[in-house]
Amino acid sequence: MHSTLKTSLRLLGAILLGLSLTLPARAQIRAVRLASGLNLPVYACSPQGDFARIFIVERTGKIRVLDHGNLLATPFLDLNAKVGVGMELGLLGLAFHPNYAANGTFFVSYTRLSDGASVLERYKVSANDPNVADPLSATLIAGPIAQLTGQHKAGCLQFGADHKLYYALGDGGGAGDSGPGHPAVGNAQSGATLLGKISRFDVDLPPPYIPAHNPFVLDAGVRDEVWAMGYRNPWRFSFDRLTGDMYVGDVGNGAVEEIDFEPAGMGGRNYGWKCMEGSNCTGLPTCGCNAPAWKLPIEEFGHSFACAVIGGYVYRGCAIGAMQGTYFYGDYCTARVWSFSYDGATQTKGPVIERTSQLAPGGGMSINQISSFGEDAYGELLICDLDGELYKMVATNQVDCNANGVEDSCDLSFGTSLDVNANQIPDECDGDAPLVYCTAKLNSLSCLPSMSFTGYPSATRGFGFQVRASNVLNNKIGILLYGFNGRALIPFQGGKLCLRPPVKRAASSNSGGSPAPANDCSGVFSIDLNSFAVGALGGRPSPVLRLPGVMVVAQWWGRDSGIPPPLGSQLSNGLSFQICP
Repeated sequence: MHSTLKTSLRLLGAILLGLSLTLPARAQIRAVRLASGLNLPVYACSPQGDFARIFIVERTGKIRVLDHGNLLATPFLDLNAKVGVGMELGLLGLAFHPNYAANGTFFVSYTRLSDGASVLERYKVSANDPNVADPLSATLIAGPIAQLTGQHKAGCLQFGADHKLYYALGDGGGAGDSGPGHPAVGNAQSGATLLGKISRFDVDLPPPYIPAHNPFVLDAGVRDEVWAMGYRNPWRFSFDRLTGDMYVGDVGNGAVEEIDFEPAGMGGRNYGWKCMEGSNCTGLPTCGCNAPAWKLPIEEFGHSFACAVIGGYVYRGCAIGAMQGTYFYGDYCTARVWSFSYDGATQTKGPVIERTSQLAPGGGMSINQISSFGEDAYGELLICDLDGELYKMVATNQVDCNANGVEDSCDLSFGTSLDVNANQIPDECDGDAPLVYCTAKLNSLSCLPSMSFTGYPSATRGFGFQVRASNVLNNKIGILLYGFNGRALIPFQGGKLCLRPPVKRAASSNSGGSPAPANDCSGVFSIDLNSFAVGALGGRPSPVLRLPGVMVVAQWWGRDSGIPPPLGSQLSNGLSFQICP
């Protein structure tokens, strides 16, 4: 087919797609907000098997930790001092080693502060705190790779099913992959550079980490690291967890955005840029048209209703069965989201369905600038909003009896909840649910500290029961008081003690919130009581906290220098709960 006619037909299809993607969805979905207050989030993921945490990449140089729904104040890693930010520069990629639970290693990609060069490094978690990495553990894996503009950096990192690390780089910027630093054929078509390529590394080998079976190892004209070439700006790519197939969202030039597909293990392919933009022949210097070796995308759309594709994921979570095998992707400028299914064996694609309205979070919230999709350890779909928020796709009829943000069926499938009596209900939901009771004491700023919780109390898990008091004074020390003798309303320091003595103390917590000299109620006292119970947080936990069936009552106490002694404290309301198996 003549390239111009083919382009016109595809762009017409894209325009119609933009106007009328109203095919009925097979399942009702929505987006729920997991975190806000982030600084330019561009990616989110979890280590394999880590169902408690999500790690969020901020383009400005930090990796943040969302632990049981609580955004920790201390970053996992802070690379502000070495990351250059501006235009498309910054901290761009994160991937945890498949064996992270044992070796504690992870990988980041960023643009260097001194000159904007692209760098891929390995780091390790610190020895003493699983929520803090060792900033001095950096090991160079690839780079620095010279960059002459502030555009087309890509930087996505993913481990494949082969346990190899894949690293995407854009063509280095410049109109049509040309200009200073670009060879005549363009960086994406030049075998002498990693720009415009996806490279593959075996990070378990010694340097230079190049797998012996990389597709171009025996090709003197292409660098050994290269896995696939011919990309303009492959900002986000991913692997299907089930099949190992790779999907690449390659940001277009002036007309077409594209999704490229690569069957599992089929390296050595060329996706055509700078000579092809989608299925369109660009006619740029040195270019031919429709070369047989150039692989065309499985989906493309024009700029009449979008501007920059954000590659996503094939859904393989457990919470929304009807979405299994559906690929989700979006557009940065309009925050629109679409999906389709693709069968790599038969090379057939299902209809493209727009999901934007379904995924509107509501409640005064909105997804405005999709910077990336991600997956948590369950395989559930995450959405990063560059405005500072992280969302998750859930079923509208989600069943979550233990209030941990996870579909109950997923808790049971992954073993994060027990079902000893085999009634398909998490055991923690068979007993009495935690109950907030009692009355909080008004603090010196007229705020009422308020108790809440996520997860459930367990005698055996060792994590996953976050007990919080919000609306407390910022930057104050607090202690969770707890006991086993039932509820009470005993006058205490100008308020009420909500539990009967004897009273025990958990580990202390700093409320954080607004930095000094601010004085407000932005603080939050928080502790994972399951972690405390097994001794992971220090202190002297009562062994009774590890006895199934025991009833516990708890209340937060904190300092309040705005109230004269001996009444200078803030007291939350109370929480009563039963220890589950």
